[in-house]
Amino acid sequence: MIRHGWQANLNLQFRRSGCKTLVNRRSHKGPLRIQKPFYPPDGVCHVYVLHPPGGVVGGDELGTSVEVCSNAAALITTPASSKIYRSAGATSQITCNLKVGEGASLEWLPQDTVLFGGSRVHQATTVRLESGSHFCGWEICSMGRPASGDDYSTGEFEQVFMLLVDEVPRLIERQQWSAGDALLSAPWGLNSHLVLGSFYGFPADKEVLRHTRELIDGKNFCDMAATLVDDVLVIRALADDAFALREELTRLWSAIRMLINGFSPGAPRIWAT
Repeated sequence: MIRHGWQANLNLQFRRSGCKTLVNRRSHKGPLRIQKPFYPPDGVCHVYVLHPPGGVVGGDELGTSVEVCSNAAALITTPASSKIYRSAGATSQITCNLKVGEGASLEWLPQDTVLFGGSRVHQATTVRLESGSHFCGWEICSMGRPASGDDYSTGEFEQVFMLLVDEVPRLIERQQWSAGDALLSAPWGLNSHLVLGSFYGFPADKEVLRHTRELIDGKNFCDMAATLVDDVLVIRALADDAFALREELTRLWSAIRMLINGFSPGAPRIWAT
């Protein structure tokens, strides 16, 4: 079978060593790398995932696997938006498998994914948690590049997100559309907004939900709401500016980080560059 496009995999394992977490094991194939880890005073290991080609084209297959072992704590982000370029027909595949052990913490906070007009991509994220683990993560997707005249008039997108606790599904979601679908403009869909964001936090309870809703009500620039699904905090947001939406989700994450992950607010350095 002849494959077209980049084939890339990145595998990371984090373990606790003394008062901080270290990258215990890493391997890669193809154009996926990490920068040198950063270690803020709270002991969380900050890792930045790099994709040197700078964008994803039709036929690319990128896979990331992360394991955070018991009592370790990791935060993973990216230095820039992920760009999905126009495809001549092939579909790109982006897969993330995240595993968090008992007492461990993972914060999965990539910057947004930009869908260029004519792009075709399938994106799947699976989060496997053990009882007593902690997870915060988000996914932000923007369509087209209005400032460059790209109104996303063609394109296909599919996104699957699964969160399991002790291998029992707590949340299974799927977004799927083609450019021009009623879903993108209908009031019950994206209501003509260009940016869709989802935030997930575990474990959460009614007090976390109440606090989150207080932070949201009347204080944001976009359509945003929060709910609780089987101890998983879910925040939905629609906007027209991906950078502004990420700033808003960052504000909420900082405010509830102690409640969910047990750490004081502290954004990755690279977000300030």
